[in-house]
Amino acid sequence: MTTMVNWYGRRALLLLIAIPLLQSTGDAQRDKIRFRITNKLGVSRPAAKRSGSQAARPQDYRNPIVFVRSETTRVASEGGNIWIMEEDGSGIRQLTFGSSYDEHPALFSDRRHVLYSEFNSSTFEPRNGAKLIRLNIVTGQREVYAEAPGCALHHVTLSPIKDLLVYQHDCGNRLSQRVGWGPGSYELPMLARNGVAVSENSVVFMHEKNQVTPRQVALVRMDGHGRGAKAVFLTDDQYLHRRPAVSLDGRWIAWQTNAVGDQDEVFLARIDGSEARNLTNSPGLDGHPWFSRDGRWIVFESDRTGSQEIWKINLASLQQYQLTFDRAHPSRTPRW
Repeated sequence: MTTMVNWYGRRALLLLIAIPLLQSTGDAQRDKIRFRITNKLGVSRPAAKRSGSQAARPQDYRNPIVFVRSETTRVASEGGNIWIMEEDGSGIRQLTFGSSYDEHPALFSDRRHVLYSEFNSSTFEPRNGAKLIRLNIVTGQREVYAEAPGCALHHVTLSPIKDLLVYQHDCGNRLSQRVGWGPGSYELPMLARNGVAVSENSVVFMHEKNQVTPRQVALVRMDGHGRGAKAVFLTDDQYLHRRPAVSLDGRWIAWQTNAVGDQDEVFLARIDGSEARNLTNSPGLDGHPWFSRDGRWIVFESDRTGSQEIWKINLASLQQYQLTFDRAHPSRTPRW
């Protein structure tokens, strides 16, 4: 009996010490603290079911979200690795390591593989080259998916519709938006960035009509390519409309825009640009939206709390939920 009392007394004391530390540290540091506490309490005790930011086994992910977490709070273009978590924010785990700058992860529909750009430098430096890497989130196996000597392939998207690939093909003075890789791939015939495919022959992308300040960027949908291709403007070209996403059923688009003020919001509209409305309506900058596979949610990044974190919004109730909590390491570019 005395032994049991001493064990529970030590457990309570450790928890009193640990709780303030857990509340004031980042996700990775919280995992280390929990591991040390578990060791102190004795490994012979039954382990509790893991939740929150504790590392989940790779096969446990049901509806994973991948994102970039920066190693610095200075600027987003310095340092970054790919991370993964469950749709409720639990099971946060780092997927890529090392000094390379990894960016714009995209999940394949099998939810076992992630595609991302790996730069040949620790910062966003296209002139140094970048290739597309496919990573198995269960086994950790990685392979080069696409590479072009002397070029940087970056800002990749995988459409929820058939995993259609779109990316920037950056070769020195020539920057183009390409759809697909290998035989059958093609280049969009106008200035385009951050595209996402609606079908094999239809892409929604950013089109910037000039390079002045303030920037003026419209969202454009292009059907076809080459002679006979048709472009339709889905937004005006007076504001900064960017980073489009498309729903799995191809009926809706979401994007980031400053059309309603100095800070960006996430907008939703039908695929033809009609019935556009502000979803987030919050202070701070909200952006990089992406639809959940069931079309009921949108995940996005926001700095409304003073640090850049990952949030999600329910499209029926418009309730918004914060998923990451690490002020020291900004989180961005989420993909479901």
